[in-house]
Amino acid sequence: MRTYSMLDPPDIAQRLSVYLGAPVARLSVLASGWETTVFEFTLEAPARRFASIPVGIPMVLRFYQGSAADNKGAREHTTIDRLFAVGYAVPQAYAFEPDHRALGAPFLIMQRLAGGPLFAVRSFPSAFKTFSMAFYSFVRTQTKLHKLDSASAGLSGIPHAYAPIDGMTSVSPLLDRVLAIIANRVENGPLPGLREALKLVTERAARFRHSGDSLVHMDYHPQNVMVRGVRVTGVIDWVNTDVGDRHLDAAMTAVILSSSAMEHPRWMRDNLAGNGLRASFAALYMPLYHAMAPMDLERFRYCQAVAALLRLSMMGMMRARGAEVVGFRREAINEVTPAVVRLLSRYATRKSGASVRLDAVAPQPV
Repeated sequence: MRTYSMLDPPDIAQRLSVYLGAPVARLSVLASGWETTVFEFTLEAPARRFASIPVGIPMVLRFYQGSAADNKGAREHTTIDRLFAVGYAVPQAYAFEPDHRALGAPFLIMQRLAGGPLFAVRSFPSAFKTFSMAFYSFVRTQTKLHKLDSASAGLSGIPHAYAPIDGMTSVSPLLDRVLAIIANRVENGPLPGLREALKLVTERAARFRHSGDSLVHMDYHPQNVMVRGVRVTGVIDWVNTDVGDRHLDAAMTAVILSSSAMEHPRWMRDNLAGNGLRASFAALYMPLYHAMAPMDLERFRYCQAVAALLRLSMMGMMRARGAEVVGFRREAINEVTPAVVRLLSRYATRKSGASVRLDAVAPQPV
């Protein structure tokens, strides 16, 4: 994962020590992505402010950055706190601080999960071995999420990531809220190359509008699932959490598996090796999920088109108006590469039945 962090670890360590009331033994950047910087740190002594934080054990400090940082941080904290309480595989949250004055941005302190991402890019043999061993658990953990009772006392009231538009309410079906967000982006981008595909999926929406509600992650992919051997140790990055049709969540996973090209390593680019791997991952995913939690396959195929347009419209807005418009840090535009846009456009065209393209100018690297 490319690192964009502009935060100074020694300064953060000193300020965190003051905030917690305990000396920080070490602090270093663990990862950095589209909207957050993640640090690993260890305390030398018990924290006066939060006595429950373990001493001498690596912990995670997750910063929330970008234009939607406040909402994303609060939503993720609420979600993982409630999921942990019902026994789902998430890190334990120890503290959330929404006040920017403490460290300069909202942040969450949580458990450092054992293992690493299901898909790590150290080397092809290592990546393929890890992925192959734990892929079954990866899919099973997602189906477990979808089988939880989202209306239960322990999980009710989790904030929705996909806000209603134009008179809708938060109880409007997730499908309607997602389609409204895509339409808003198409008009305001503008993104004329997505209009025909949006028209086709909108015309079919009534058929798929109503479904049972599940808790959905909406960014469930191999770099957001931590594994050790064949076991999932936890799922991270819950900023897109919502409640709605699980087929949309599964479809988003399928979209990401099929279109996530990387410049590094070379074997994950838009080339013969990378495209073969992505096709294999996607081909394994759907039948395995369906075996564990049977789907309405027509609904799933429809949701694949919607999920592809949602992701492509997000990238289109990033290219046309900047990453901040859709809640990310400015530097996230570097992830919207021509290869990713090309693969995602092909996918959306296949699934929607309409030619799809992004006409906005190419992004300028930050």
